[in-house]
Amino acid sequence: MTLVNAAAPFAVPRSDHAYKWSIRLVWATGLYVAGAFCFWPGSFLTLSQMYGMKFAVNVPILLTLGIFSAGLIYGGSEPTRYAINMLTQRWRLYAPVFFFFFLGLTAFSTYKTAIPSVVPFYADPWLASLDEWLHGIQPWQLAHWYDSDIFGLVIFESYKKVWFGLWFGTVLFVAMWPRHIERIRYLWALLLTFAIIGSMLAMGLSSVGPIFYDQILGGDRFRGLQMALDNQEYSYRIREYSDYLLMLYRADKTDLGSGISAMPSVHVALVVLNAYFLSSLNRWLGAFGWTYAAFILFSSVYTGMHYAMDGYVSIAVVSLIWWLTGRFILRPASAADRDA
Repeated sequence: MTLVNAAAPFAVPRSDHAYKWSIRLVWATGLYVAGAFCFWPGSFLTLSQMYGMKFAVNVPILLTLGIFSAGLIYGGSEPTRYAINMLTQRWRLYAPVFFFFFLGLTAFSTYKTAIPSVVPFYADPWLASLDEWLHGIQPWQLAHWYDSDIFGLVIFESYKKVWFGLWFGTVLFVAMWPRHIERIRYLWALLLTFAIIGSMLAMGLSSVGPIFYDQILGGDRFRGLQMALDNQEYSYRIREYSDYLLMLYRADKTDLGSGISAMPSVHVALVVLNAYFLSSLNRWLGAFGWTYAAFILFSSVYTGMHYAMDGYVSIAVVSLIWWLTGRFILRPASAADRDA
């Protein structure tokens, strides 16, 4: 493969339609971020420093791995040259994505941390009752119908670590993806998922989830869940996470990942969004995406981090977001936009 051929895929034409939606995305992200900064500047600045250090260390590593993997797959006899061309000629695509993703993630965490100070936790009793009415028993009991240490290990590790890797990997892929209008559609859907599910609905339906119910609201409604987790050899992996969040909540402290919010489930929302995105690429990736989304929905109930209703609401809202972004961003685009 020659240098010219290796560089050719990186020319990305942009239409007026794509440009307008890009500018609107910048403004919408700016408003979302500005709201977090204006209302909670201390938390925002603290989190921005923490996420900034994380991004400074991890993004170059992930970017290098992604680019050189693409070189090995698509670079033919010159994978290094292909990777270098990809890095030098596509940086205008992924640099803004990383920057605004960093700001959006910081704003999301700021809003999440502020939830109980704006709307004190109130929705758990009726969410727990609705879950029980809908399923006949509490969904966590159904999830723990079969228990084993290995099964629990897979769930705890996937819910805590694998989820983050796959999510960040998808954002990294989208950042480097040359199909401009479809990239804009995904980023709009991601922003709306953060803003609507992770911030607006999370504040309006302020709740802690089953794992925190007894500790924050009192009583022993979920004592059985606590006992089921205690019987799992590897449950300390999710216990460490929940204890960390509870400690930050009680200390009224801002730190990485701080904030307790159950309804709706952002964990489920983001994997459902990625399932829709992967389905738009091909059916096999889509099958993987939806299988993983179902697994995370189950895991969110198994770990006690969420009510089943948290996931159901997330699926419904993300489905609407994906349809709306397709209706207003993707469908009006020309064939040239979609092929770019």
